[in-house]
Parts: sequence; structure tokens; C-alpha cells
Amino acid sequence: MIDDTLVQPIHRDGRELWRTVAGRHGHAVYGPYRSTTHGVYQVTFELALAEGDGSDDVACATIEITGDHGKVLLADRPIRTSDLSTGLRRFTLMAVLRQIHQLEFRIYVNGATELVVDAAPVLTRVSGVLDEPPHDNLGEAGRNPERFARDTRRILRRLRPHVLTGIGKVRLGRSADGGYICPDDFEGLDTAFSFGINDDISWDRDVAGRGLTVHQFDHTVTDPAPDDPRMVFQAKRIDRVSGPDTQSLGDLIRQHDKGAERPNLLLKMDIENSEWEVFDATSEEDLSRLAWIVCELHYFQGLAERDHRELVDRCLEKVGRHFTVVHVHSNVWGGYSSFANTVVPNVIEVTFVNRALYDVIWTHELFPGPVDQSCDPDQPDFYLGSFAF
Repeated sequence: MIDDTLVQPIHRDGRELWRTVAGRHGHAVYGPYRSTTHGVYQVTFELALAEGDGSDDVACATIEITGDHGKVLLADRPIRTSDLSTGLRRFTLMAVLRQIHQLEFRIYVNGATELVVDAAPVLTRVSGVLDEPPHDNLGEAGRNPERFARDTRRILRRLRPHVLTGIGKVRLGRSADGGYICPDDFEGLDTAFSFGINDDISWDRDVAGRGLTVHQFDHTVTDPAPDDPRMVFQAKRIDRVSGPDTQSLGDLIRQHDKGAERPNLLLKMDIENSEWEVFDATSEEDLSRLAWIVCELHYFQGLAERDHRELVDRCLEKVGRHFTVVHVHSNVWGGYSSFANTVVPNVIEVTFVNRALYDVIWTHELFPGPVDQSCDPDQPDFYLGSFAF
């Protein structure tokens, strides 16, 4: 319980920035109010542990963004001492505002931790937000929005990025839409699967230039490079099972897998929301024979639909048994959705690496990064921050 009589203003340059309220189990730090209009906002905090603290991994604080003088919780994030002791100092939250608000930033600190606020939070209105208040896509989940918000964040945590150790990342493919961020490592790889071609084979050409044979699949186009022997095209739809006009990922993997200890296969997939059915139908054993995957994941606005939410959760859980995310990037063409104040791009480009081949560690890298490019040159990239939920 907070004792409101113990309010200590904090001043800088004659202005009150924070006030600290002592409580029975710790203290709360309140920032000044900020006036805002509707839109999507990011708030960046810089925090640090006091010297010598952080030996135990415990939940040490919670950051909250509130509106309407503290009556409305817009976004929150727990902080652990392990976050701070591994060097993380900057925390970014996203909030959707559907009306004019007086925002307040709050940091609740437990009594066992000495937390230092290094700088006042930076509030930024995300570029390219809608002119109208964003619609909250709760759908059927509107009956229990708080539970739904927790469930959404749990699913998104399956896409928490890590960093490759000893290996860099490289952009393959054309500028803007059509390029993907990939591990800069092709050791032992000789075969790539490219699902979804449309009118762009720039990624395929770059990968073929690394010495791989690229097997292309797209039932909506004709052979885009009939004179290039490095590319083998089939006008088939990628589906759960193989047939006269369809091809399954599992059958392809078993056909081209050389059975070596180090897999010789990689996958690029952009098949307009069919990727979930492909992942769902492909066995865990077959997936484990891919060295890495770059994939455009679609229809995150569908998380409001129970069947789709369960499908996404099931697929990401399966892929996560063998793979770790090392890069995320939003496709701005897809827009974004809000689920109980959790802001999610509708389309996310993801790079997965096989943990049997690569060493990864936690990262607090911010996305987009220096190798990223907006999929629409006329729109700025959607800011994902550390993509930690």
C-alpha cells in the first residue's frame, strides 16, 4: 500500500520532474504529466541498478504508463535485476491512445532493490500513425481484455530476439520490400527453398550467388529465370500435403536432406498467411533439418480470433523447440493492430536460426537496426524497440 503523505518532489533546473512515494513494500516513482492526442506512442526509460545490486535474479520493478490521471493503465512492463545486470539500461514501451490523455509514467520498485532513474522518459509519437484513433481489435476477447492482453504478450514472447555470437547479419535481396536479414553464414549449405516469388527474385539471386541451388515455388507466376541453372522453378502452391499442383515442406526437406550432421538446407517463405498451415503440418523432426529460416509472418490482427490465435501459438511453440529468433522487422504495408494496448505489426519478417548450429545470447538490440530498410520507401519503419513483451 502506498502512503500518499510521504511525497518527496524531485527538482531539476527548478522544475519538478519526479515525486517518490514510499510504501510498505517499496516505493513508487511518478513522472510529470504529459499532454497527448490520440495515436501510437513509444516511451523510452533509462534505468540502472545501484552499484553492487543485482546479484539475485528477482523482479525488481514495474514500469507503467497511465492515462486519465492514473485511472487507465495503457502499458506496463516488469523489470528483473537480470535485465539490468546484463547491461540493459533502456526500456521501451508502446501505448495506443484513442483520445486526449494526461499521461503519467510510474515506476514501482520493490523494497529489496535500489533502482536509479538515469534520465526522464522520452515520449515520441510514432511516425505514420493513423489520423483516426486506432481501433482495438479485441474481437471475441473483449469479454476479458486483461486476460487476452496477457495471452497476446505470452505468444509474442515466443518471438523474443537473441543475438548470434561470432556471426554477423547480412541483407539479401533488393532494397525495400523483398529483402531479408539473414545470418552471414552459408557453411555446409547447398540448397535453398524459396516459397513465394511474385515478381521479385532478388533474394534468390543473392543466395544463388553464394553457391546454392534455389528451388522456387509459386503457383501464381511463370518461371521468372528460365535460363538460370541455379534456380529450379515449379508453379506449385505450398500446402500441407503434396499433390499434382501442391508441394509440402516436409516432402521437400526429406527429398533434399543429405543427412549430414550439419543441415544443408535453408528456407525463405512469404506465402501470404499460408505459412501457419505449413508450419503446423510439418513435423518437428523435418523442421530441425533446416539451418535457418527467414519468413514473413502474416495476419497478427487475427490474434483476436480464437482459432487463429491457437494456431499461431502452436506453430511458434513448435518452431521454438529447435529455433531461436535473431531478427525481427515489421512490414509497414501491413499496418498494425492494438490488442488491449499491446501494439502489434500485422506482418512481421522474422529470422530463425537452428540452435543446434548457432550460439545465441540474450540481446537488447533495438529494431529496426542499421541493416533494415522500410518495405515502403515513402513510409518510415515501424519501431519495434527490443520486441520484448
